[in-house]
Amino acid sequence: MIEPRRIELVAEPPPGRSVSADVCVVGAGAAGIAAAIEASRLGLRVCLLDALPEIGGQSVNGLIGTFCGFYSTGTAPYQLTYGFADEMLCELRRRNALAHRSGRNSLVALYDETELAAVYAQFLREAGVDVILGAVIQSVSRGADRIERLLAHTRYGAVEVAAQTFIDASGDAVVAAFAGARLQVADVPVYGTSMFAIEGVGQPVPPRTEIIARLSERAEGYGLRRKDGFVFAFPGRDVCLVNLNHYQTPLDAVAMTARGLDARGDIDRALRFLAEEFPAAFGKARIRSVGQPGVRQTRGVVGRRTLRTADVRKGTRADDAIARSAWPIEFHGSEEGVYWEELPAGHLTWIPLSCMIAADLRNLIAAGRCVDAEPFALAAIRVIGPCMAMGAAAAAAALLGQGDLHAVDPAAVQAIVADNLSRADPAPVQTIAAEQSRH
Repeated sequence: MIEPRRIELVAEPPPGRSVSADVCVVGAGAAGIAAAIEASRLGLRVCLLDALPEIGGQSVNGLIGTFCGFYSTGTAPYQLTYGFADEMLCELRRRNALAHRSGRNSLVALYDETELAAVYAQFLREAGVDVILGAVIQSVSRGADRIERLLAHTRYGAVEVAAQTFIDASGDAVVAAFAGARLQVADVPVYGTSMFAIEGVGQPVPPRTEIIARLSERAEGYGLRRKDGFVFAFPGRDVCLVNLNHYQTPLDAVAMTARGLDARGDIDRALRFLAEEFPAAFGKARIRSVGQPGVRQTRGVVGRRTLRTADVRKGTRADDAIARSAWPIEFHGSEEGVYWEELPAGHLTWIPLSCMIAADLRNLIAAGRCVDAEPFALAAIRVIGPCMAMGAAAAAAALLGQGDLHAVDPAAVQAIVADNLSRADPAPVQTIAAEQSRH
């Protein structure tokens, strides 16, 4: 082998890159990945950007560990979201990386986040989506009522993306904010969580009710502010996921970084609580990994319509409904705990297309937790199942809108995402029973 030589380069800025697409999706979390894959499958050229260096957003990097909102409530739950989302569940099941448990009068699916990242990557590659990671938006260029292009910076240089339609799946309405669109926020703080995983756990793990009862009594003695949450063991893995803290998530770089650094103290105190109060299960446990700061609600677009809490409680089905959810109102509005509002068995929340489409930009649509909804209403639809359904609807609207989402016929979108409105496959109870018998 010829020994390579060292050569010197003339210092110069990294070269820029221009990308042209039919659809530009910003945010590679659950909603954005679903939107990108579904849009590509519809024949559109798709560019997917995310500020993180890894795909998956909070669903991978936040160690959430649970898919919520995929199933209806009641004693015979059925699946609510299909398309790519259904294929993802099937692939995780094939990899033995999915389990189920009862929760909130429904089913939640527990997943292995490393396998989920691999599944996301597999489907993105198969769909032919152009993915650009580590891309932080610097500016958005717009005309009177349309976005023309956005500029992002990466460690490899600037990237300019021109597209016909933009899907804001950033969680924080980043595209809308840079475009100068109208925005909305809750008038009270909404708290986030730093999830963490522990290993070296003894068996059996105490029931959640027992852990939370003890926490409620003794949290202050350990310097913990939150008095509820959960600790659950992942079947088949020597891992417990822990969710026992709350902190504010401001949209400010310095303040949010400080919150993330402070969270480690909460995590250490939470582990000490578990080890001292339940030594048989957690006395020898150690932290395996800590997720990125988890954010629930920050800032959203002002849409052509607002999803109201009253509509969630009534189960009102809007004429332009494009997705459904059966998750309760789960509002993290205080340091101490969570406000849960259980909805009746069989209840569905219907998500209108018009709460996703920006009111003052004709080619911008939101998907995920930055749609236009009252705070309690958003708390019922911001979980992964309905976020993926919103991503699919955004892709359909992008296909039909041809750059003018205000002119889209909702019925045509509904025809494309019909499974997410009416299909009701029973939950795979035989598979779930097999999972439980194995573990």
